[in-house]
Amino acid sequence: MALNLEVAIENIFTKEPAFEVGVKRPPCKDDTMSWCFQCQTEYAEDVVECVECGVELVAQAPTELDDVGGSDEEQIVYELHEWAGESRRALDQELTGQSIAHSWLGATLVIRAADEESVDEIVEATDETGGPVLDPEAEKIAYEVEGWAADEQTAFSELLARLGIPHEFDEAGDLLVLVEDEDAVEAALDAFQGANDDRPELEGLDANALLSNVFVACDRLRKDPRDNRGVEEILAHAPLLVSHRPPFGFNPVTWNLLGEKTNELVDLLAEGNTSDEDLKLLANALTEVLRQMV
Repeated sequence: MALNLEVAIENIFTKEPAFEVGVKRPPCKDDTMSWCFQCQTEYAEDVVECVECGVELVAQAPTELDDVGGSDEEQIVYELHEWAGESRRALDQELTGQSIAHSWLGATLVIRAADEESVDEIVEATDETGGPVLDPEAEKIAYEVEGWAADEQTAFSELLARLGIPHEFDEAGDLLVLVEDEDAVEAALDAFQGANDDRPELEGLDANALLSNVFVACDRLRKDPRDNRGVEEILAHAPLLVSHRPPFGFNPVTWNLLGEKTNELVDLLAEGNTSDEDLKLLANALTEVLRQMV
């Protein structure tokens, strides 16, 4: 369960808070303040939840990473991205109650190597009281979330936990859910990705018109990758596809993949030295996908 700290840090995603509500400060004693145990942001006492991490605040100032053990003591980490925020908070409070030095890098717990045995017991006990777990005998499906940042995986895991959907991450980092929950997971995925996409949204008719224009351009390019009209159309419409989030009713994964591949086609055309065969292959692949959508 314990991993090298250097390896874990490479996978931590850091970004600016979505709202200018909290400010990171050195730990201090102030009974009128609360803190997020994960990102160490300090809040006024009337705030109950971290706007960045979505977890309930704690009354104790978190320990800075450098203060977990002495300079010559080894640190180890526990990757707890699959845990719900409530479970991580319960673990944090249990460690605090037992005076075990610890800190957090997002959803990753950092402790002294000397405390590993005690922390293992606390982690196991806390895990047993967590959210719904997968039936090992039931049929499962996997969702690839390789491109997701650590905080995105954590937030979606917490959403599934709140919805009562059993899930876990396998060794490859894929999200496992029950086949019987597939529709519920798809709905949660659409809602989650839409809520986390700050690009402007196209209206339904505008989206259909855009896809039709991209389809026509790709259809021309799959026949002749040097077709001037096709090149002009794809150059004009690819930026619109990439810069807008999927409209209501469109699969976000498919929409974003279309944007990526269309942009890739534009880049290849701009290079000027890509073979006609490669251009035709990509344009043809895009045409077939778009044919099912327009």
